[in-house]
Parts: sequence; structure tokens; C-alpha cells
Amino acid sequence: MQTQLLGQPVSHISFGKGIITAVSDQIVTISFAQGEKKFLYPQAFTSFLTLKDPQKQREVNAGYNRALQAEEAKKKQEWEKQERRRQMLTMKIAPNSQAAFQICAKDAESIIQGGTVPTGCYLSGYSKGAPRIPNRLKPNSACLLTALPESGGERDRQVLGAFMVNEDFWGEHCRDGMVKGHERYRLCLPAGKTLPYWNYFDHGAVLPRWGNVAFRYFSNSVMQKMLFDMAGLFSGTGQEPAAREFYRYFCEINRLPVRQPGTEQG
Repeated sequence: MQTQLLGQPVSHISFGKGIITAVSDQIVTISFAQGEKKFLYPQAFTSFLTLKDPQKQREVNAGYNRALQAEEAKKKQEWEKQERRRQMLTMKIAPNSQAAFQICAKDAESIIQGGTVPTGCYLSGYSKGAPRIPNRLKPNSACLLTALPESGGERDRQVLGAFMVNEDFWGEHCRDGMVKGHERYRLCLPAGKTLPYWNYFDHGAVLPRWGNVAFRYFSNSVMQKMLFDMAGLFSGTGQEPAAREFYRYFCEINRLPVRQPGTEQG
């Protein structure tokens, strides 16, 4: 639009008639009888400058309004982002708001990339067959992906990856049975690397059981240990910074101390 304004006649409320001689991204130069003057573009055309061509004037005004709307939308988006972060940092932290999901091992990467995991259905009661509502999951929750190896029993369950839930995800409002993941904080463990799931729980000599559910809740402190160890599996790789950042983010919003690599877990 700017180049189309070159040579266009204009009228100024004080300097009278003039001709546009140059236009940059933010400055328009106009030649008046008194000499050249520079103005902010396109703001000047919304107050004291008017193009002789009414169609071009309307186009300039429309472009300016679009820019204002885009700026307002950007400010609103940033405010909403900051508000979500404030809510996360001030919300009440429940001690068992993390979830481990049962999946097929071959689906781990696609689930991580897609950023969603199903909650399964209620197996009995009034809601039998309806999607299970993950009411304990909140923006501070992480979803752990686990699977049984091809050969081995429940005791051999392995951790394959994890992702944070989205910043605006509240499980109590989830009715479609799909947990939405955060677009940034996701980890799929490297090929050949897994963590033994049940090693993080004190179950004694009793054989651990999973049951028929799609997911199980567990503690924030256990998830913290898992994420730290998962990040360690990426040590020396290009993904290590992202894995460490995931761990730090989880600790921040769960108000847990950040453990540094090479230190012992307290």
C-alpha cells in the first residue's frame, strides 16, 4: 500500500495541499508549498492528513485499524499468558496430581508428538462407558507414558516418556476423555532407553498391580524424581537442555526444589 501512495495529493489541516514524495514503513514525506514535512505513517492519516483519493484513504484507515486490532490481540494474548502463569504459581498444590498412563509402546512417540492421551472409560457405576474425567489433573500436572515390555510382567513396566498438561487444562472440565498436552514440555525417551516404573514406589515384596484402568494418579515428589532421571538419559545429547528445562518447569509450578545434575536426591 505504501508504494501506491507515492505522488498522491493530500490535504493537511494546517499546511494545506501537498504531494507525497516518499513513504517508508513508519514515515511519510510530503512536499508542501512551505517545504517538505515528515509524518508518522499511517497514524497521521487518521487525524490531520487526508488523501484526495477517498478509496485510498479508506484503505489506509482499514490497514491502520487492522494493525490496532492485531496489537490489541497480541497484548491480550500476552496478558492471558501471564495470568495463566500467575494462577499456576498461586494455585493450591494437591500432593497427588500426576498421572501415569498405560499405552502401547509403539504409540509413545506419536502420543508425545500429538500431545494428547486418552483417559479411558469408567468401568462400572452410573457413568459406565463414559470417558473418565481426570479431575485431579491441573496445569501443574505431568502425564507419564508407561508400557509393559513384550516379554515380562507388571513388575517390568517401563516409562517411555512424559508431557506436561496444557497451561489452560483443568481435568475437572475435561469431558471428551482426552488430556491435552503442553506444546513445549514433552519428552520421548531415546531409543533403547527406559526407566523401570515400579522402582519409584515402595511396594515391598507384594507384586504390583495396575488393574484395568487407563491411568493411575501418583505423587508430585515421585514425578519430580522420574523427570530428573529422565533428563539424565539425555545427558550429552542435543535434547538435554530441553529435558532439563522440562524438569525445572515442573519443579517451579509444583514449588519443589530443583536438584542439580550430579547431586543426590533428598
